[in-house]
Amino acid sequence: MILRWRGYAALASLLAGCATVPEAPPVEISLFALNDFHGYIQASRPLPARLSLPDPAQPGQTRRVDAGGAAHIASALAELGAAAPNHLLIGAGDLIGASPSQSALLRDEPAILVLNRLGMSVSSIGNHELDRGQAALLERATGQCGAQGCATQTFDGARFDYLAANVLSADTGRPWLKPYVLRELAGQRIAFVGAVTRTLPAMIPASALTGLRVEDEAIAINRVVPEIRAQGVETIIALIHEGAEYAGPLNVPDYRCEGLSGPIVDIVNRLDPAIDAVFSAHTHQGYACRINGRLVLQARNYGTAIAELRLKVSPRSHDVVASEATIHLVDQARYPADPAMAAYVAELESLTAAIRGEVLTELPQGLPRQPTDGFTDSPFGTVVADAQLAAARRLGPVDIAFTNAGGVRTDLPAQGSDTAVQITHSDAFAAQPFGNHIVVMSLRGEHLLQALQQQFRDELAQPLFLHSASGLSYRWRASADPTQRLVDVKLAGEPIVPTRVYRVAVNNFLADGGDGYTAFTHGEARSDAGGDLEALKRYLSEQGQTLSARSSGRIRPLQD
Repeated sequence: MILRWRGYAALASLLAGCATVPEAPPVEISLFALNDFHGYIQASRPLPARLSLPDPAQPGQTRRVDAGGAAHIASALAELGAAAPNHLLIGAGDLIGASPSQSALLRDEPAILVLNRLGMSVSSIGNHELDRGQAALLERATGQCGAQGCATQTFDGARFDYLAANVLSADTGRPWLKPYVLRELAGQRIAFVGAVTRTLPAMIPASALTGLRVEDEAIAINRVVPEIRAQGVETIIALIHEGAEYAGPLNVPDYRCEGLSGPIVDIVNRLDPAIDAVFSAHTHQGYACRINGRLVLQARNYGTAIAELRLKVSPRSHDVVASEATIHLVDQARYPADPAMAAYVAELESLTAAIRGEVLTELPQGLPRQPTDGFTDSPFGTVVADAQLAAARRLGPVDIAFTNAGGVRTDLPAQGSDTAVQITHSDAFAAQPFGNHIVVMSLRGEHLLQALQQQFRDELAQPLFLHSASGLSYRWRASADPTQRLVDVKLAGEPIVPTRVYRVAVNNFLADGGDGYTAFTHGEARSDAGGDLEALKRYLSEQGQTLSARSSGRIRPLQD
């Protein structure tokens, strides 16, 4: 009995010990992300970004930081990844499209090849992935280049998945691309769900969405959550190509981003509680913020920053039990170029060096995209519109030309210059990378005025100004009703007559009503006046020495 009792006692002691064995510690996972890379594989010409930041060594002073470039991204990822063994690289769209000539001249195959080497695992699509249409994106994704063949000998497609839960077949309602994928890290399965801005139809050529429709981002993401959880997956990350405006620092300790606003806020507030975090994009901002309890990140643009999300995941429940985030600036001085990636990029750049190096002109100084002196007209935007007007007038009389703000991608040159500077094909291409064509149309004055009024649409957080050629002038009042904001609109010094027919030049994106400028769809008697890049190159060659880096003041706000 005593022996038997002793055995029972020992067993009871063993069972009690098992009951108090602590749960295994959380699994630590890091997700690194790029968004709005736009094919910026190169470290210079064009420089991805030159920033002026506070200098910690000299309070009150600033320091210049050159950021971005695939070789510097590779260096940063190597260092960050060494401190986080369980990690993935992911994306939030616009990885290609609107790219510099180093990538775009080869149909963005260089960008895909570089992203493959960086280890990209999965990305949502962005609007620019569809700049050249559905077939072109699928070619980039699969490496099946069709009859024309691939632009580079080594191209075999993206080794990562593109996602779009909210881009659906118009006929079947099924997702056009995968809505989500599962990845496993350190024994933990993670679901990545992708979506693109629901404003996609207004941002790309209409032909790029033939047979497709775009759904609300949150609705589409929420719809697949039950399917994901039914597979036993509890860690769910959303990759959404939509974003916010934010003027604060890249990193704030409590993730309270004062003043953060924009579409992503509403989207996040409507997401299923099972979504653990969101990587955002599209607005080219840098932030790591908590919205409704969830971390929401964006890593600037052009590869100038990397967003890092650090998760602690319970090995028993597979739930996220803690999360932190940091936006890492890809400072070229802080992260010296990775030699292998630098050599690879140089090899890709050599394929287009002769074309890119063509000198077009020498400017007295660089031309900024942003208005100067408190005016509204953009020095470089005006030059682009004037170039398109000049090209259109070679075919006949034309009254005015417009181009959209998003169609002018950089300053000229991208890195800016306060002194005389040579401008090459590469510089012009960086500013006009879409390959748009100039459309000349007949437009009634009432629709011309309507187009100008559409700069102030109710749904816009701030005016979305058109770049116009030099002959147009007007004033505008911010406090007035959007339909009444225009004052004293004149073309060639004369008021626009609503019943008169004008000949107007715009790019094909605007001609199809892009960016919400539906007034241009009323244009008739259309003709093609050639490519926008060719028009800009010729204009710079002929007029470069005469161009001013200051706003003319022909478009200006009125003080309330």
